[in-house]
Amino acid sequence: MPENSIKQFWNDQAGAFKESDLATAPDHYYRDMEIERILSHLKDGMSILDVGCGNGYSTLRFARALPASKIVGIDYSEPMIEHATAALAKSEFGGRVEFSVANVLSLISDPAIGNKKFDFIVSERCLINLRDWQEQRAAILQMKALLSPNGRIILTENMQEGLAKLNGLRESLGLPPILVRWHNYYMPQKTLEEFLPEHFLVDNVENIGNLYYIISRVVYAKLADLEGKQPEYQHPINRIAAQLPSLSDCDYSPNYIYVLRSKA
Repeated sequence: MPENSIKQFWNDQAGAFKESDLATAPDHYYRDMEIERILSHLKDGMSILDVGCGNGYSTLRFARALPASKIVGIDYSEPMIEHATAALAKSEFGGRVEFSVANVLSLISDPAIGNKKFDFIVSERCLINLRDWQEQRAAILQMKALLSPNGRIILTENMQEGLAKLNGLRESLGLPPILVRWHNYYMPQKTLEEFLPEHFLVDNVENIGNLYYIISRVVYAKLADLEGKQPEYQHPINRIAAQLPSLSDCDYSPNYIYVLRSKA
């Protein structure tokens, strides 16, 4: 699919949702849970690059939780960065947070950040908006080039294999599969895990959505189906599910965190 059509989708999302967290993810409860999981791997006082930051919702959450950190948020959607900048202007983080337009596929050559190094680089479902594995691979290497010595990449992305296993569980209850949206390309986990050891030490791997997805996308989805209703992201059962353990030793969700440390 053309890159411009994906970018236009996100431009339209920015226009529709402005500074709302719904601009980049429709499931509010899962989004908050995801942010908390990412924060558990970040350290205060360290420099952070938030790649694909959208309208800055997560970036400003990181800033609130990490008062001694300086954070840069980048996104290739100009309207998203406009709304991120507007949200920043209303916050108390202006001295240590900044936003700029940049593309994850050309970080090294970007005049604003290409000569900087970061202790943590966060990708929160950014790479699934690239067109294929080759672009995803190139983006990971671009991020690696901006890591400080002993820095970490917090790769928070959706995997093809996890979605397939979740859909198998749904199928066993007579539910239709969850399809990948047209503007996404979920990462091929087997290929990713063959690639990573060439360039990184993998400090941690966690499927962060297991129990939440089992409850919200299987149990609740089946209850709604039996009642002839469509599931709603804002249903209270999702709020409850977000507060439960993730069952990280299972793989019934596409959502993973990889903590990557660059090889010397």
